[in-house]
Parts: sequence; C-alpha cells; structure tokens
Amino acid sequence: MNKDREFVTPNQLAVIIISTILGVAMLALPRFVVRGAGLGAPIASLIGVLLAFLGLLSVVYLGKRFPKQTVIGYSQTILGNKLGKLISFSIILFFSLLMGLETRQFAEVVAGALLPNTPIHIPIIFMTFLCASSGFQNVTTFAYIHFFYMPLILIPILLVLLPAFQDIEVYHLTPLLGNNPSFKEFVGGGIVVTQAILNFFVITMVIPFMKEPEKCVKSGIFGFLIGSIFVVFIITMTLAVFGENEIQQSFWPTLSLGRMVHVPAQILSRIDSLLLISWIYGVFTTLLSFYFMYVRGVAELFQSERYRLISAIGFPIMFTIAIFPQDIYEMYEYVLTVTCYGIFLTIVYPVFLLIIAMIRKIGGELA
Repeated sequence: MNKDREFVTPNQLAVIIISTILGVAMLALPRFVVRGAGLGAPIASLIGVLLAFLGLLSVVYLGKRFPKQTVIGYSQTILGNKLGKLISFSIILFFSLLMGLETRQFAEVVAGALLPNTPIHIPIIFMTFLCASSGFQNVTTFAYIHFFYMPLILIPILLVLLPAFQDIEVYHLTPLLGNNPSFKEFVGGGIVVTQAILNFFVITMVIPFMKEPEKCVKSGIFGFLIGSIFVVFIITMTLAVFGENEIQQSFWPTLSLGRMVHVPAQILSRIDSLLLISWIYGVFTTLLSFYFMYVRGVAELFQSERYRLISAIGFPIMFTIAIFPQDIYEMYEYVLTVTCYGIFLTIVYPVFLLIIAMIRKIGGELA
C-alpha cells in the first residue's frame, strides 16, 4: 500500500470523480429528469447535485479522518466487524448490480443507435471483458486510465454541445419551476440526478492510496463540481433545444441533440459521432470504476490479494446481471430501483458514519 500511496495525486482523484460521473446515463438522463420535473429540470438538477454533494463531503471527510483505510476498513472500525462487514458487502453488491445493469444500458444504445443487427450479448461481453481484464493490483494504474481518458470525454462533449446554443428556445426553460409540477414530481426529478452521479463513491477505495490523503477534500470537491456542472449543462441544453414534450419521445435525447448540430463549412458531416465516441470512453471509465469497487472490495473484505481470480469470477456474474432484464423498459426500471436504494449506501450511510465517528472521537481530526 505504501508504494501505491506515493503515486496517486490529488489531481488524479479529481479526474477519477469526473470521468466516473460522466458515463452511461448521460444519453438518457435528461428524459428521466424532465419526466419528473418538467420544465423545472435544471433547478431540480441543482437540488439533486446538492443532495449528492452532501454524500461527497461525508466521503472525503471520512477519507481524511481515516487516511489509511477504505470504506471497508473504517466501516468495521466505526460499527464493529460484523455490522461493518455486512454493510460493506451490501455496498459491493450494489456496485455489482449497477455494473451489470449499466453494461446492459450501454449494449442497448449500441444495438439501438450504432449496430442494430448485432446481438445484444456481444457488446455486453466485450465491455465486461475489457473491464475485467484491466489490472486491479495497482491503484495507480486505475488512476492513470482515468487520467488518460478524461480529455477524450470532456473535449468532444464541448465541441458537440456548444454549437447547439444557436438552437436554444428560451421559452423551453420557462417557467423555471415548471408548469405546476407537484412537490413529489419535482423532487423526484432531482433525485434522478442524484442517482446518476452517486458513483463518486468509488473514491472511498482510492483515498488511502494517495500520496497526500489530507488533500482529498479539495480535490474531491473540485472533481465533483466539474462533473456536476457538465451533468446540469447537458440536461439544460437538451431541454432548451427540444422542450419538455419532444424529450419524452426519445430514449436518448442527448444523442438526438448531437445529431442535429451542424458545423459551419461542413467540416464534419456526422458530428454526433464525436459525441458517441466520447460517450463510449465515459462508459468504459464509469464501468471500470464499478468493477474496481467490486474487485478491491471483495479482496479487502475477504483479506485476499488474488485480484485476477476475483475479477475472473466477476465476469459471469456481471454478464448474468446484464442479460437478466427482458427489455430496455425493464432494464431502466431496475436501474432506477437499484440506484434509489444506492442513495442510502452512498449518501445517507457516509453521513451516518461521519457523525458516529465524531461522537465517538474515532480517527484523525477534521480540518
């Protein structure tokens, strides 16, 4: 562990958060937020971000308080071995389910928008194998992969979505709180955003390997803010261009937005291809984070260093989860249900742990 801690930097931690947040859900997210909050989706998105930010703060302060322990370790320190291991297992199970379901979502987009004649099993197998074959022995390698792909994710998003400003219709964004949505619908739209970005939790397994773990708070907040800004930007731009009703007619409104953008002088005839390439990179880094949580979590829970064996065992498990939903509608219902429960594990639970640690005066002092 000491060797790894010399190499994971605060900047890499921030990048891991950004590239993990911007992943599979970005193509379909505006549809589900607008379905709940209507024209109030941008404001609801900010509320969802603030809720997730509460979890992020708890996670980074726990990391600073227990700089040599992952969430698996300090859960047992704070709650005791049995209860800590039980909740840690629940966290691993959650990310395993999310890995399988999000892989299926990726495969649905590939089959629906890119390769309609390709069996859905093929992209599932290839993406799962790609994640499973990555090296999990060294956390530094995991950080470098995220660092390498981040510009390939962010730059195409900007190149594709910024030209869409010319197609914005201001009336699509008014009234700001929507056309009298109920409180339940408005909050529900915001919680969808929370569900989409709660994967920042992966840093609970990375902070102990930082060279300067005391800097995890600033870098964690910075990475979360950048990732969240892009999420709110995508939702707002999609709504501003299409409007509430048209978004509801598309499974992947962000992809539709990319397809309608035209570059002057016809430099690129299909600029949406850039968005798809960027999205695929984002899918890989997000799913890699989920698989990382599974492999490193299981290894620490059972006190093993056989990462390759654990990774290999996970391959058929993730594949089975991915093919379990009967169709795309059932798949999205499972995703929303699983991530709803995930809010308790990734936001409520860290807040609870931090409060208990402060009351019991366990761990280091908060800055």
